[in-house]
Amino acid sequence: MEKKEPKVKRVITALKHREEPDRIPLTDFYWSGFLANWLRTLNLPPETDIYEYYDLDVKVISPNMDPKVKSCEIIEETQEYVVFRSGFGCTVKKMFASPMPMFLDFSVKSADEFADFTFDDPRDERRYFEKRCDIINCGDSFGFIESYVEAVEKNRDRFCLFGSICEPYETMWRIRGTEGLLMDLALSPEKVRDFAQRCTEFMLGIAEKQVELAQPTGMVVWGDVAYDKGMFFSPKVWQAIFFPCLKEICDFLHDQGLLVLYHGCGRSLEILPLLIEAGIDVYNPLEAKAGMDPVVLKKQYGTQIAFWGGIDMRTLGYGTWEEIEREVLYKLQAAQGGGYMPASDHSVASNVDPLVYDRVIKLLKERGRYPLQI
Repeated sequence: MEKKEPKVKRVITALKHREEPDRIPLTDFYWSGFLANWLRTLNLPPETDIYEYYDLDVKVISPNMDPKVKSCEIIEETQEYVVFRSGFGCTVKKMFASPMPMFLDFSVKSADEFADFTFDDPRDERRYFEKRCDIINCGDSFGFIESYVEAVEKNRDRFCLFGSICEPYETMWRIRGTEGLLMDLALSPEKVRDFAQRCTEFMLGIAEKQVELAQPTGMVVWGDVAYDKGMFFSPKVWQAIFFPCLKEICDFLHDQGLLVLYHGCGRSLEILPLLIEAGIDVYNPLEAKAGMDPVVLKKQYGTQIAFWGGIDMRTLGYGTWEEIEREVLYKLQAAQGGGYMPASDHSVASNVDPLVYDRVIKLLKERGRYPLQI
């Protein structure tokens, strides 16, 4: 397995300096269903790490960033599902056979209650030294995993590490619910703005502790403010309420010497210039169904920002090999001159054939050395 130092150099060259390294950097996110199929199909031991198996470059490791340290308190559990209360205050139902959870209820019922919402200490050592079972790290699964510090120590010499935090909208909808928060943005914008600043201060504390414990190369900022047709709310509202918060986050992370990656699902083209102005270095995941094409965006914004993602998982899940190869090599064009890391346009889904994915990784490694042969 390649050492960490060449991986860090490769990632920084491609994503920060937007120049050509020795080869394209690689990583991805995976649904647990895909990982289970992958282990079974390739007949691998259950403890096999897919990042190590493919010698990928980047691994994202997150602490418990729920507002309340005590998270995922089980309310009901059967063989088919679990219902739990998260540290954000939301009640969640997770069907074990389904990748995405259902949000049943939220503890905050109106914008008037934002002022009374309290955050546990972001530097509380339980977030970093105890096993994690929180809403961000649970993802599409449920159960305890190793502590943040254990994960960092196991991986710090093998991968270019990124930490992660949430920007305020991503934090707030889990507390208030999407419908409620969108109504609050229309009816009580000042109360939302005040709470957004408090959420930002909390997440900056989470970021500061990660820098202290892990010295990551970069930080993922989770911020889903759009869907496949466009923004959840107007760009003017985003600029007025959330832009100052994101800029504060970017300024802090840059002061720590970190790359800033913004993970925003959906079609957020309307605010991409503002995201760049706020200071993000890399944009992810570039959902294909939302028209977020890295080849097109690279031509328009490639001197200002790098891109990560964009490979259409619908094609990998349902296409022929010829269609898949065409999709991968087309998106690889965005890596010409640096500034692009190919990956899924969200996560590698459960319906992707592990043998197909294995071929995709081999194709990317074969064609991803500079000068590119595409």
